Amino acid sequence: MITHFNRYANLVHGLGWLLEPLSRGIIGKSSVYITIPLFHSYGHALVHMAAYWSLRVIIAPDPRDIENIVNTIKEHRPFLIPTIPTQLMKIEKYKIGRVNSLFFSGSAPLPESVREAVMKDMGNPIGEGYGLTETAPVATLNPSAFSKITGFMSKEKRGLGVPVPDTDFRVVDTATGEDVPFGETGEIIIRGPQVMKGYWPDASGLTQDGWFHTGDLGYMDNEGFFYVTDRIKDMINVSGLKVYSTKVDDVIFRHQGVQMVVTIGVPDPEREGSERVVAIVRTKEEFSGKVSADEIINLCREKLAPYEVPKIVVFKNDLPMTVTGKLWKKELREEFKEILGKKA
Repeated sequence: MITHFNRYANLVHGLGWLLEPLSRGIIGKSSVYITIPLFHSYGHALVHMAAYWSLRVIIAPDPRDIENIVNTIKEHRPFLIPTIPTQLMKIEKYKIGRVNSLFFSGSAPLPESVREAVMKDMGNPIGEGYGLTETAPVATLNPSAFSKITGFMSKEKRGLGVPVPDTDFRVVDTATGEDVPFGETGEIIIRGPQVMKGYWPDASGLTQDGWFHTGDLGYMDNEGFFYVTDRIKDMINVSGLKVYSTKVDDVIFRHQGVQMVVTIGVPDPEREGSERVVAIVRTKEEFSGKVSADEIINLCREKLAPYEVPKIVVFKNDLPMTVTGKLWKKELREEFKEILGKKA
């Protein structure tokens, strides 16, 4: 249950806070290109932000039509372009060139290689943040991405940023609920004015003192910046050892021929209770048929612990996506669970 106050807090403490130093030049004078479905909390919040700051709104009729998105960027040069990582992965290959726009990525972690490629081509900073439908949706923003423009910070720093104003974050041990030290992974829990009142109809989903358990694993560094390592449900268990799928993804993305990758865990038919790490890769068109599984595995061996290295690498052009543009891990898990089961 999201209230009007939750939405208002999200506006004031979200992009309204991040871009406040630019407000005089933006309010009533700039445009935002909404490439996110409006039924998604991210897209919904962007409409509110546009109204809040009197921005001209350009809406992508089909968020999956990347060619149309690219053409619209070239023609209209919108000031603010919020996106999701899977869109940026595809936009990058069009080589748009320099545009005077601020890109923003949310909904899922942005691979470092994709961020670097977009910045190299367009020369634009890419802001990142973190949030959920239950947080209306913004919970953190990275003020360093636009530091050269806003003056918030002296240099850029990777990560999902810091909690937006009046928002409390904790990282807790999933077993004990106790806070974990800096740099150690635990579940992220959030409390703040933008956090929902609960799930309908029982107002459930929050602790007695207002903390929302996100189901996301992450950590905080000693400068207060937060990082998400995985969803609890996506973490892979290899003989009792934890493998974070996003960590494996980040390594595989370093291969120049990889456009998309999704790492999943599927039950190991030879070890009850354990899982195998499976990487499903889509290559760039120009690398089709030119990248081998051994290349991917050897790259992972250089950067990852032995138990984190994928046991299986599969190349697949047609990766299932959700209606919000995220890679559909659940469907892939079911598909490869069945394949491995037949091989056992």
